[in-house]
Amino acid sequence: MCGACDPTSNLNPLQPSSGASAEPAPSGKRGGPPAGQLDPASWHDPDGDAELLISGGPILTMDQNRPRAEAVAVREGRILAVGSVDELRSLTGRKTEMVDLQGRTLLPGLIDPHMHSSMVQLNDWVDVSPMTTPGADDVFAALRDAPETSTGWVLAQQFDPSITDGHPVLNREVLDRLVPNRPLLVLESNGHIAYVNSVALARARVDKNSPNPPAGRYTRDEHGELTGRLEEASALGAFRQGIPFVAGDAATARIRGLLWHAAGKGVTMLHDCGIGSIAGTSDLADLHQAIDADSPVRYRGMLVSTDYDAWMEMGLRPGCGNDLFRVDGIKAWSDGSNQAGTGFQREPYLGQESRGSLNYSPEELAEVVLRAHTDGWQVGVHANGDAAIDVTIDAFEQALKAHPRSDHRHRIEHCSVMRPEHIERMVALGLSPSFLIGHVRWWGKAFRDRLLGPERAAFYDPCASALRAGLRISLHSDWNVTPLEPLRYVEDAATRIMAEGGEVLNANERIGVEAALRAVTIDAAWQCRADKITGSIEAGKYADLVLLEENPLEVEPTSIANIAVSQTLLAGRVRFQ
Repeated sequence: MCGACDPTSNLNPLQPSSGASAEPAPSGKRGGPPAGQLDPASWHDPDGDAELLISGGPILTMDQNRPRAEAVAVREGRILAVGSVDELRSLTGRKTEMVDLQGRTLLPGLIDPHMHSSMVQLNDWVDVSPMTTPGADDVFAALRDAPETSTGWVLAQQFDPSITDGHPVLNREVLDRLVPNRPLLVLESNGHIAYVNSVALARARVDKNSPNPPAGRYTRDEHGELTGRLEEASALGAFRQGIPFVAGDAATARIRGLLWHAAGKGVTMLHDCGIGSIAGTSDLADLHQAIDADSPVRYRGMLVSTDYDAWMEMGLRPGCGNDLFRVDGIKAWSDGSNQAGTGFQREPYLGQESRGSLNYSPEELAEVVLRAHTDGWQVGVHANGDAAIDVTIDAFEQALKAHPRSDHRHRIEHCSVMRPEHIERMVALGLSPSFLIGHVRWWGKAFRDRLLGPERAAFYDPCASALRAGLRISLHSDWNVTPLEPLRYVEDAATRIMAEGGEVLNANERIGVEAALRAVTIDAAWQCRADKITGSIEAGKYADLVLLEENPLEVEPTSIANIAVSQTLLAGRVRFQ
């Protein structure tokens, strides 16, 4: 385990990967870097040649001072210089490898600023997503025929009635017919809702007299009987005993598989928004084991606020770690999922009396935010509904008023139904949103026509409005809610085409492709407090790079997600090819 952690030291047992020295890279030996590059005095080996000189195709740097370049020089895992081929030729020597892009496009490595490694625990659960089981009968058949685990449970994931044909209802009665003699648990794709049968309820010793757990609910019908629907993570707690979660080497293997999968998508950094959400502090131990010197990506993370005391007792402090793996933030939740009807709205959902619900009272959320803020952490708060965003901004405002702090980089995660007044307040407080842009693609029509109505859906993921107001935004997958594929996020933000029906959800909120690329590179790095070391192609930063077969700025926006990744480099080392 980590133990007491000095943020200026390495987070044992992690060490920087080969070539990922914390020292700055060297300048060229012939008079130092060209004009506009780093001061040669800042480099520890002024006599070294570049190890790589990359040229021969478009180079999109994401550096506003030099958005395009002809060539990039790399030494010891760092970018030595950026400029024209003629400028950088003086940095080469006999051992310099000349890399010809052959017309392909070089960008900084892509970043997913909000995902969940703990979801690898579900890798072997039965998949009942709308993609694999598109209709209600398909879902029922998959559950009826599902194999049981070693402990007797039947486990399924990725269920989503809002976009499955026929909008199947899973309640206790239905599940008891499908799987009458074994405990069954079905998790929705949003991660906030699950369904269990009577055998599972009996195993967990939950009955109609059981009180709701803190920040969760065992839903009941009009007669007070349990429906089998569980809302929020705390309600699932009683059912975890007996579920065969993996640990040790098995968990390490699954996490490493996810990291290499991400590298194949052009990713060089992941940001985990919920370390501890499945197995508490053990989640951090699993990550320590998985992220070693051979890791293909950098890793950042936020610790769940529900284990705050435990994290503090372990000696964790803001910035704990190194450039390969660092913990910077605390993650809290204000509400649930809009597609599940638990996101907290100002007005009821269409055809319902419910507005969803908060997981914590406004006072409780404000207390969590204030404590983490005062202790120096970056804070991210999950908020989907517009009323939840109201409460979340209030909590941040109270904390910042009590303890003003510059460069806090506090975030609102998803920030889905984001109204103009939210944007105005966030600008004033220095907050930033990270958008789950796949909501537009896969759930846009459901939000517009069945859940929220067109007026509220028009405020969904308002990327263009946020940028116009001066907010820095990022785009994420919330993996495994949606697939981990940043080029698809770029396409979704640029087109806003809904998968169901093919229409555009609020064309006024489409953004340019370059702005969308920034939201998965330099602006995502800024949100993850890593912009000093990665996110753009600038001298002194790590050579975290992705080579694409086509230029995203030159293809049709509707084809960006299909651009092939040729290579992914972390600190100058090829990690995917």
